[in-house]
Amino acid sequence: MQATQFSRFLIGPGTTVETGDTPKEFLARMDIRAGANCRIDISGISVLNSSLTIFMGDDCTLTMGPGQSFNEPVRLYMHEPSSITVGAQCLWGSGDIWTSDMHSVIDVETSVRTNPARSVHIGERVWLAAEFMVLGGAEIGDDSVVAARSLVTRKKFPPHSLIAGQPARVIREGIRWDVNRL
Repeated sequence: MQATQFSRFLIGPGTTVETGDTPKEFLARMDIRAGANCRIDISGISVLNSSLTIFMGDDCTLTMGPGQSFNEPVRLYMHEPSSITVGAQCLWGSGDIWTSDMHSVIDVETSVRTNPARSVHIGERVWLAAEFMVLGGAEIGDDSVVAARSLVTRKKFPPHSLIAGQPARVIREGIRWDVNRL
């Protein structure tokens, strides 16, 4: 991997990073480590009040829609080929997204790996509250809220859902959120 103009970016061969109009002071608060042939689009970050850490193995993709607001430290981990896709205007508390594990889990009878990497999709206008964890295979629908300290596993959650718990489940449907107190 080679360093780019930002000292906290280590980018492998064939990897592209699209920052768009992201302010330089935001880029200085990011730590990006990406292997070969990755695609990173972080041009949609509007607010970065803390830090953003991105770790990618080879052949990974991160795409964020416009209007992302990060208020606490967030870490995104893709250790093997997979993707994280985030819709527009999401609100981020502190937390982690993992598309894969650091180690393989093998079925003793079949010798088949049971924990392959799975991509994550977060819809538009999703609020990820404090200390969230989203794991590979999760799909969170538009206009949803992930409650504080929730563990979102490989499920598909419908739009307009309040998602909470460990593991997370839909505890209320037909909601939306607003950044303003109404």
